[in-house]
Amino acid sequence: MSQTTNDAEDLETGVVRKIVETVDFKTDKLEEIHTKLGSLDKKMNRIEDKLDKVITENTKKSDLKDVHQRILNLLGSWMTTKNLAKIMNYRQEYVSRKVSELKKMGLVEEKRDGKSILYKRKGGVKEAMKENKRD
Repeated sequence: MSQTTNDAEDLETGVVRKIVETVDFKTDKLEEIHTKLGSLDKKMNRIEDKLDKVITENTKKSDLKDVHQRILNLLGSWMTTKNLAKIMNYRQEYVSRKVSELKKMGLVEEKRDGKSILYKRKGGVKEAMKENKRD
């Protein structure tokens, strides 16, 4: 073999080695990033749990009734909890929980539209809520 051929092979081998080292480095970095994202996700869940606790603890019973009333007023037509949360300027999880409470009370009905779940105030509910306020 000639010196030029050996030099070309050495160059190719060096390039291949460099590529492998780069790929290994990137793989290590991706694993590190994935681990950090998992850690951040856990921290976010803990923060959300603490926020839920603070909201619940600092909300008076009368405020809860007001939130329920507001939701019922908005649910005159079919709506998702995402839209409700945006209108009310609350977190979607909080609104979803309140809508679930209203559903358990029999005041709200739901229907599925593809992947979305839509909610609507049951007929006569608004009038019943007004009567309860008068009493």
